[in-house]
Amino acid sequence: MSEQNNNRIKWLHIRLKPEEYTKIQNTFSKTTCRKLSDYARKILLEKPVTATIRDQSLDDFMAEMMRLRTELKSIGNNFN
Repeated sequence: MSEQNNNRIKWLHIRLKPEEYTKIQNTFSKTTCRKLSDYARKILLEKPVTATIRDQSLDDFMAEMMRLRTELKSIGNNFN
C-alpha cells in the first residue's frame, strides 16, 4: 500500500510593507480561514476563498451569553 505524503516541507518567505500586511490581515479576517497561511495558500493557488459577513450585534450577544453561562455555572457550583 503506497502512502501519500501530504506534509508541506517547502517554505515560501516574502517581505511586506506594513500597509501591505495590514491590507492582507484585514481581508483575511473577513474569511472563514483559520490561519493566515491557509488563506495565503488559497489565494496563491487560485482556490476559492469563502468570505463571511459578520453580524456585530450577534457577536456581542454571543459574548454576553458566554459570560452569563459562566456565571450560572459558578452559581450552580455554589448551590451544590
